[in-house]
Amino acid sequence: MEQYNKIRQKAVAALVVCALLWSTSGFVLKSVREMDSMRISGYRCLVASLFLLLLRSRLHTRLTIHKDKWFWTGCVSYAGASLLIVLANQYTTAANAIILQYIAPLFVCIFNAFLLKKRPEKDNYIVIAAVIVGLAFFFQEALSMNRTYMLGNILAIGAGAVMAMQAVSVCQIKNASSVNLVIIGGGFLNFICCFPFMEHTSAPFTDYVCVIFLGICQLGVSYALYSWAVVYLSPLEVILIPAIEPLVNPLLTLLIRGEKITVHTLLGGVIVVGSITIWSIWKEKNKAV
Repeated sequence: MEQYNKIRQKAVAALVVCALLWSTSGFVLKSVREMDSMRISGYRCLVASLFLLLLRSRLHTRLTIHKDKWFWTGCVSYAGASLLIVLANQYTTAANAIILQYIAPLFVCIFNAFLLKKRPEKDNYIVIAAVIVGLAFFFQEALSMNRTYMLGNILAIGAGAVMAMQAVSVCQIKNASSVNLVIIGGGFLNFICCFPFMEHTSAPFTDYVCVIFLGICQLGVSYALYSWAVVYLSPLEVILIPAIEPLVNPLLTLLIRGEKITVHTLLGGVIVVGSITIWSIWKEKNKAV
């Protein structure tokens, strides 16, 4: 038991590192000047998949074809989430994109109820109501600006839903090697789907540097840690432990790219992130009793 607790502590630490790496997406995506979203998403995932394949070969692990439905839902979810995150960052602010993705735990509860037949508890409805109030601030801001922001906010919520499906899927697999393959398979699937829609024009060298960084560091290294850590954590923990990402991502984008955080985003973010975090802590304490 003591050994298992030590492993869980390492898993938590690994997800903290993941959160810091994921937090770089906002300002790096905003730093890409000429590449279209499809090319950014496709190449980013391709680089990440190739990096993870290389890592697997160095670790002498075999590639096997999986028939498990959760493996394939994980692949599709990863591919979809990767694209939606890039699109959301294009059409709305980095703060909006990351905070709206943070409603993923609510979708985890919904998917658990419908797919795993786990009945939602009464407190779930309270936090859902709180999150709806928080979302109202984001969409009020979008309405006061332009329709592009509205589209970006909707895409960010969609990314949160697909990320939740990915979390539920990988936690059903319970195998680090298979989870790693989800990322590899999902990355190649994303590239294949994006390729026909890419604008194959010249781009600045810095754009390629940004995409390579996103592929190797922001996705590759982080998901190598992620695929190991999720085996020892619950679906809710997989979503909630990297809670520092919604705080660090907009801050880095503000400091490096100068993208300001509006009052509506700040209020909505406090309500969304705060309510879900408090709810999660409360659930964990009650579980331990």
